[in-house]
Amino acid sequence: MRHSLMLCAAAGITSLFLMGSANAASDFRVIKWSLTGVCQIYDFGWGGKPIPWDYRVMTRHLPSFGAALRAKDHLARSGRCTL
Repeated sequence: MRHSLMLCAAAGITSLFLMGSANAASDFRVIKWSLTGVCQIYDFGWGGKPIPWDYRVMTRHLPSFGAALRAKDHLARSGRCTL
């Protein structure tokens, strides 16, 4: 009885997590840190902004991490990012 209760609770928590992550909108962008010139992929979809504030957004909204990775690679090859 106790194991089945724990199994049901774990299944419920997992399903809530999956529903929440499916509805979350991803807003990947490549940002460039001003001090170092290093580019990084950042997801603005969760509502927060990077800290510290000395960065510049290098790309438009990108729908997936893969698209952001390709954009970052293009920026690095063109010399606009150091890493």
